[in-house]
Amino acid sequence: MTAKVLAERYEVQWQLGKQTGRQTLRARDLQTQELVVIKQLFLGSDFEWQDLKLFERESETLKALDHPAIPRYLDYLEIDELDSKNFALVQTYVKGKTLEEHLKAGRTFSESEVKELAKSLLEILIYLHE
Repeated sequence: MTAKVLAERYEVQWQLGKQTGRQTLRARDLQTQELVVIKQLFLGSDFEWQDLKLFERESETLKALDHPAIPRYLDYLEIDELDSKNFALVQTYVKGKTLEEHLKAGRTFSESEVKELAKSLLEILIYLHE
């Protein structure tokens, strides 16, 4: 089976998530060999123009951010395929587990770990607010 390559550059490895009209993929940038995340918005029967406006705003916002705990903007694509058109936002991939994955694996957190996590999240929120 041949891997799907978007924009002749991003080799799709697998799907990370999916919602109506959207999907999130993990891929490899064939130019840099770095792992990336690609968020796609599809122009389908359930498409609304407001979705595209919000998607473009997310892209512009991410482009303006510079924080070590927030993925970096890398690229924005318009992809024309045989049966559809979609837009894609490419950002850096951050390896890690979700809180849900930790909890399902039986991980527990001490009070000090929860406080440290909350402090880290608040620092990110302060940065975004500024």
